[in-house]
Parts: sequence; C-alpha cells; structure tokens
Amino acid sequence: MLHRLTWFIGFLALAGNFPAATNDYPAIKAEAEQFYQEHSYSRANESYLRAQALKLSGEDLRWVSFRLADTQWRAASATQSADPTKAEQAQRDLEVQVRDLTRSDQHDLIWAEIEESLGDFFWTRSHGSDWGNSWQHHQQALDWWAGNSNLDLARQRYLAIIWRVTNPRRDGGYYYGNNIPPEFVENALKIAQTQEDKAHAHYLLATSLRNRAGDVEQRARVTDEFEAAIDSGKKTEWYDDALYYYGEWLVSNGRMVRQDQTWVQKPDYVKALQIFRRITKEFSKGESRFYEQAVQQIKSISDPVLQVTVNNAFLPGSEIQYFLSWRNLKRLDLTIYPVELNRDVKLKDQEAWLQCISTASLEKLRSWHFDTQDNGSHEPGSKALALEKPLPPGAYLIEASSDGKKSRDLILVSDATVVLKASSRRVLVFFCNSLNREPLGNAKISLWERWHDGSQWQLRRSEQTADKDGVAVFDVQNGKANNHQFFASAILKDRQAFSETQSYWSPPENSSWKIYALTDRPAYRPDDTAQWKFTARQYDGSIYSTPAGQVVEVQIRDPRGSIVHESKEKLNAFGSAWGSLKLTSAMPLGTFDVTFWDEGKKHQVGSATLFRLEEYKLPEFKVSVDLPVEDGHKKAFRLGDKVEVTIQAEYYFGGGVADASVEVLVYQNPFYHFWHSPRPYPWLYGSLNGDESRMGRYYGGGGGLVIKRENLKTDATGKAKLEFETPRANGQDFEYRIEARVTDSSRREIQASSQVRVTGQRYYVYAEPAHNIYRPQDKVVVRFKALDANDQPVRDEGTVKVTRDFWYEIWLDPQ
Repeated sequence: MLHRLTWFIGFLALAGNFPAATNDYPAIKAEAEQFYQEHSYSRANESYLRAQALKLSGEDLRWVSFRLADTQWRAASATQSADPTKAEQAQRDLEVQVRDLTRSDQHDLIWAEIEESLGDFFWTRSHGSDWGNSWQHHQQALDWWAGNSNLDLARQRYLAIIWRVTNPRRDGGYYYGNNIPPEFVENALKIAQTQEDKAHAHYLLATSLRNRAGDVEQRARVTDEFEAAIDSGKKTEWYDDALYYYGEWLVSNGRMVRQDQTWVQKPDYVKALQIFRRITKEFSKGESRFYEQAVQQIKSISDPVLQVTVNNAFLPGSEIQYFLSWRNLKRLDLTIYPVELNRDVKLKDQEAWLQCISTASLEKLRSWHFDTQDNGSHEPGSKALALEKPLPPGAYLIEASSDGKKSRDLILVSDATVVLKASSRRVLVFFCNSLNREPLGNAKISLWERWHDGSQWQLRRSEQTADKDGVAVFDVQNGKANNHQFFASAILKDRQAFSETQSYWSPPENSSWKIYALTDRPAYRPDDTAQWKFTARQYDGSIYSTPAGQVVEVQIRDPRGSIVHESKEKLNAFGSAWGSLKLTSAMPLGTFDVTFWDEGKKHQVGSATLFRLEEYKLPEFKVSVDLPVEDGHKKAFRLGDKVEVTIQAEYYFGGGVADASVEVLVYQNPFYHFWHSPRPYPWLYGSLNGDESRMGRYYGGGGGLVIKRENLKTDATGKAKLEFETPRANGQDFEYRIEARVTDSSRREIQASSQVRVTGQRYYVYAEPAHNIYRPQDKVVVRFKALDANDQPVRDEGTVKVTRDFWYEIWLDPQ
C-alpha cells in the first residue's frame, strides 16, 4: 500500500508540470503555441483538437483548422513511420484552405502561414524534397511578408524562410540557395541587421549568382559577395561554407580580367590555394565538413601533374603526333624506347599492361626535353606535338619524366591490326592487314590471361603461331572466373599489333519466370470492363520453356493499394491465361498494378502496372496564352525588355470566361539557336512537320527555374495580362515557358502554355555554302539565312567579309 501511495503522489507532482485543462480558447492557443515553439508538434496538435471542440467562428476557426493540419504533418514527419497517410491528408487540408483565396484582398496572415506551411511540407520533410512545389508556396509567403507593415516581425519571418529553404537537409543533402532568384536574397541582405545575418546573406547571394549566366558586372559580383561573406572571419556559422565554395569558384571560374579588348573569366589558382589553406589553418580535422575536401583541393592545385598520351596508331611513314599535359612542372624529359610486345609485355597482378614493361633492358632510341614555361601560377598546361622524323614500323614506348613524376604511352607504327574475341571457353585472335583485311599468316601470337580466383590474382601466358588465315585459337584456363582479362599481341617481321578485352561469367538463373501482361487498352473509364491477359515462360539459363498447366496466382491492386481482384489461373498449352475486371465509379482514379505468384504464393514471379482508370469530362472553355504580334509576326524580345502576355479564356459556345481565377507560372531555361536548311527527305531525320528549320531550338532541359508566380483575375472579356522583367544582356539567351491555369466559378481548371524567347541579338545569320570542297577556278556559292529567335525570316542588309586561309594536305604512300 505504501508503494501505491508513493506512486500516486509522484504522479500528482508530475502532473503539476502540465497546464491545467481549460475551455478558454486564448489559454489553449497560448499553450499550443508554446508547444509549437518547442517543436512539440504532437502536443500542439492535441491542444488544438481541444480548441476545435469549442464553438469558434471567423478567424479563430480558420486559425485552428490551419494549425491542426500544420501540426499534423509536422508531427507525422518527425516519426520514422513509412506511412505518409497523415502527412498527405494534412497537405490536402492545407491546399483546400487556400484554394479559393485567389484575390489579393483575401491574402491575410493565415493565408501567408498556410503558404509557408505548404512550402515547408514539400521541402523540409525527411521523406523527400520537391523544390518546384516548395518554392511556389514559399515565394507567396515571402511576397506577403515583404509587404507587411509590422517591420520587425516581417523582417524576422522573411529571413527565417530564406534561412530555412537554404539550410542543410537532415538526410545529408545540401542545398544552399542555388535555386533562389537573387532578388529574394537581395531583399534578405537589405533587411539583415546582425553581422551573422549579413554574412549569411552575402554567401547565399554569391551561390545564387554563380549558377546564373550574367554580364561582366554580375559575374564579377560573385567574387565580391564571397569576399563580403568571409570578411567577418570565423565568428559566423557559414564561414567555412563560404570559404570552400569561394575556392571552388576561383578554381572553376575565377576573376574577370581584360584580355584582347574584352573581359574574360580566368581561374585564379593562387588565390584559390590561399582560400583552401585558410580552411586547413583555421579549422581542425572534424571541425569543418570541408576540411578533407580542402586538403584534396590543395593537393590538386599544388601537386605536380604529368601525362603523355598517344591517341592512335600510325601507318608507316606518317607524322607521329603526341600530347603532353602538365602542371607545376618547368621541364619535361622525354625518351622513346623500341619494344617487342610479345617479349616485353609481362603482366602483373593488377597493373595495367603498359606499366608492366620494364625499360631497364631497353635501348634508348631518342631523348629530348620540353620547356613548359611554367610561371608558378599553378595553371595546367597542354600541347600537341609531333616528332621531327617518322619512326620505322614497330612498337615504341614514349616516356615523360620530371621531378619524380613519370607517364608513358605506346606509339604503334603498323599497317596491321589484331581482332580479339573471347568467351568463357575459348579466345580467338585474328591478325590481318588493317587496310585491306588480308590475313597475316604464320605470325607469332602471344596471349596473356588474368583472372581472380576468389583469393588472389592468377596469370597465364600462352603462345601460338597463327595459321594461314591469320587465326589462333586458345583454350581459356578458368572460364568461370567472374572477371577474365585478356591481352593479345602479334608479330610478323616488323609488323606488330595488340588488342585487349574482358569476359564475364555469371551462373544461370534457376527456373526464372518471365511474364508479359497486357490489357485491351491502356486506360479505362469508370463502369468499363478491363480485359487482361498474360503469357508466361520459364528460363533455365539456356532455353525458355512453356509452363503449360501450371497455376499462377494473380492479384490486382488499385491506386490506394487495396486488392480489387484475386484469382488462381491455370496456364493453357501456350502458357497463357486471361480474365476481366469490372471497374466501378467508386474505384479511385489512377494506375492499377498486378502481381503474380507461383502456386501457394511461395515466390513472387512478376509485377507490372496493368492499366489506368481515368475520368474524362469535356471542357467547357479553352485557354490560350497570347504573345504580342508586330507586323503580322510574333514579337521577338531582347534581353532587358519587359515581356507582356495575354491570357484569354473563352467558352466553346462563345463569350469570355469572366472573373475566373488565373494562376500563372513563368519558367526560365537557357536557349540556344541553331538552323540548317531543310533536307530532301525530312521524315528520315525525325522531323514530324516536314520543316527541319523549325528544329532550330534547344534549351537545357528540365522544367526550368520558376522566376514568377502570380494570381490574376480575368476581366469581362475573359482576358488577363501578365508582365515580367528579363535580365540584362549577359551572353546567355533564354526561353520562358508561361503556364496559365484558369479556374472558373464551377472550379474546373483548364491549362495552357506558350513560349517566348528573349535573346541578346535581334536575329541570327547562318552561312551555308553549296559545297564544302571546290576545285580551282570553281564558282563558290554561299547562301545566307537570317532568322529571329522565333525562326521567322528577317530582311536586312549587312557586310560579307571573305578571308583566305591555306590548307596543306600531306599524304604518304604506305607502300
């Protein structure tokens, strides 16, 4: 009894820490908001559930409804549960609460809070991120707070949203504001008051600007913003982030410098090295997540690099070309050694075959050096060079060395080639003339095999003489090795050649099922009957067999995962079975999936999406996005222009859709213009409309960056107008996709979209000669085509300048 009494007293003492139950809404709200500030979303949700039971109206009821949905998804996201049902239900509740608030006078504090909550839902949850949907809602909240008269609160909330959408995600992914339009970060910088916030905003502005093409001033500003971000030193939280990404910027882009009467951007490796060294000096290992990366960057910039490459084989008598690349080296020593591939290639465990050639016993054929003229700026250098004299037929090792660094490659001077084919049992080597495919019989063929037996690498060398057809066949030592590597070389007098390949072996599958399922159509309407059929085969690793008479269990699930059909189907003599499914109007719309098991459901043998259930309703009105027209042509815009478009909504029976809600999104993509003349048979090249000149448009793919999102209302004629600014001339053209979503009074939504191109130049000119090669005294005909960004012809006058260059062809008879 004493123990029970003690427990009861302890419980009363513990209960004293919780707020007393009350029916007073202000007290419940204060209690719930206190829990919310402490991130106790479940307890905040419980408090608001108590408030919901009170008789509330107006703004109080709206606030409770909002907070219930908001705390529901935040609480659900904080758990490790894989079931997203509660969070998704909360998302739908929030969307319903703002769906009809389309007028600007309806956008109040609760509306802004809901938009912010939806933005957080799409971005901050650990179950995934959707930047496109997130930014649409966050942008709405940011615009609302930017116009709020309570300056202190507006500043606090505006900055909080900016920091949140650019904060490192909990799942390890890092997104630092690269997608945020710079104007929003500019606003954050203007209203920031503390040194921490100012440094943070400078850093975000630098990362936002660096991923956008811009003019000289804008590109130069990236460096200035990074400098401002690191100016405060280690006192700010984002100091090491700014240092590292500033160093990366200097390595990949650098500073703007004046060169040949124009501004160009050149990497600044010296400054980048200083920046990366600041990270290793001011932070200890483990203190900054960029420490190891900075060490690697320092090594990459300051370590010597040397490489010599030969890109192809050469016919006898040809000029021998090779390529040098280097970094932090002043003088390169080069040597050429003649090699005999059959004799000098001696494979080792995992080393590349070229590195296995020892030069200790090889004769030096030629030696020379190359001055790189390195000035200590850590800039990498490269150059294509040629030997002064051709080499006689044979194989040669070219080696470059400097300050302990070495690199080598093979120079092959030969008119012969080796064709190598490998299987798990045999290897076939064919040695022939590379010009006319004539077999080279009686050649000496050497084959190296290298494989791993599960514990160590194994090597084997074989040698044969090719038959009169130039063929040699070798038996494979261990054909069931997981990775079998082969190197074959051939020699006949002064002719040499080589080839290498690999073969892979994997054990055959045991009685693997292969099922092909289909329906009589890809999509159905409610009350239709879906007719389905499937055909099965079994694969034993070598042949397919028909599982006639066997039983396959079938299960079909709707989009919500509910089972709508289960059956056991006995396969006929052709391995097939079929059936039907009645689709009711109560079934959810979406994709229906089918899963197959063997008899008794011991093993799942296949699954697929079987069909879609969709409900089509004839639209009552149409929507178009119309661009300005000048002289009967679509207007071509220049960078820096203001773009104006008209959204028109019209009923099919006539008349405009008045007072309809219009949501407009403007997506920005880079645009690159190209053109070529129409071909005689355009269908052969994939053109559907027969006019290949219309294919002269390309942008970088993806949905693009949302630069504007606005809610409008149509006037009495069904029109709504949208305006947006374009960036100044910056060397990058853009294509904007304007997507309009119009909702009438019956809540039916119709979408339309259009594209507008904004370019730095008024039009493009393409020169196309009738032929590419002419004989002396021929008449050269060149046709010029002028098009604007919309592929519309442009009439203009200009100057054509013809310059003369000289081309010398050097050809040597290999015989």
